[in-house]
Amino acid sequence: MAQVAVFIAILLILAVCVLDWTVMPPEFAWPAIFFRVSTMLLSLLLVFALTMVRPADPRVPYAFMAAGAINGVCTIIVGGMAARSGIDFVLWGTIFATFYVYLVFGLRFRLAAFAGWPVFITFITVGMLVDKPFVKLAYGSLFLVFANIVGMYASYLLERDARELFQKEKLLEKLARTDALTGIGNRRSFDEHLADVWRQARREEHKVAVLLVDIDYFKLYNDCYGHGPGDRCIQAVADALDRTANRPFDMVARYGGEEFAIVLYNPSDQFVRDYANNLVIRIEALGIEHRASDISEHVTVSVGAATLRPDELRQAEGLMRSADDALYEAKAQGRNGAAVFYLDDAMKATRTLRAVAS
Repeated sequence: MAQVAVFIAILLILAVCVLDWTVMPPEFAWPAIFFRVSTMLLSLLLVFALTMVRPADPRVPYAFMAAGAINGVCTIIVGGMAARSGIDFVLWGTIFATFYVYLVFGLRFRLAAFAGWPVFITFITVGMLVDKPFVKLAYGSLFLVFANIVGMYASYLLERDARELFQKEKLLEKLARTDALTGIGNRRSFDEHLADVWRQARREEHKVAVLLVDIDYFKLYNDCYGHGPGDRCIQAVADALDRTANRPFDMVARYGGEEFAIVLYNPSDQFVRDYANNLVIRIEALGIEHRASDISEHVTVSVGAATLRPDELRQAEGLMRSADDALYEAKAQGRNGAAVFYLDDAMKATRTLRAVAS
């Protein structure tokens, strides 16, 4: 949007230069055109080039502020040159430049004010230097004061609305990536995070582990206690699991229903085994009563884990399937326990058997 504003301003200055050359006396037209091109047009071209080369540079708004102030001040100086040549000093160009600074350049409130008020000060100064009639100077100053006040108010409203819109967009993005019941990540955020971690692990040749955690006999829990206590049970388990992911790149998410997913970045095999077993112990230690369970008086979980070192032939979906197979194995072993598949060892064993067979 700012680039479009600068581009329009460049076209406007070129049009004014053509108009000066066409209708104004040569003794005024050529100095005015030279001045516009060397100051106003040049500053806008530099800002436009900066936005093309380094659009994310935090100094770009300050460049816009400087360009706005330069163009406003130079508009008044050209008016002073016109007055010196016997041409009437028109105010509309100054008011237009003031509103352009506040409403078109998209500057923040403070930067817009720093660019707008120097135009007003320059108008008074040039008006006094060229002996502008007091009545015209007074009325012009009054118009410019109100133009700055209106512009500042409009700029403030635009900045406030932009900030509110930004906050709403961030909130919507967070809601889209967060499970509403538990407040931890949802399946979408987990899948995106796993894809990022997978690429990172491939570059650094590190392992990735995925753990799937399922609350044992949760349907029976809901039937026995109701959906309200069932929701509170899921929240308690989610909170306990989330407290275990303390390392960078590790993440806990609710994967669906009573199932949770965890990704661990670059863990050792022993760490994965200990982590999975600790999850089983931690959840039972919450002491959430479960009279309908066949294996414990309290709520328990089954954990399936799989580890793998990513390469160009392996996909994250395969790791998820292996973790799901491990979860099935943990349930088959009686639940309230963990099963871990070390896929790199399986790959090594498969390659060794193939070598022996050949």
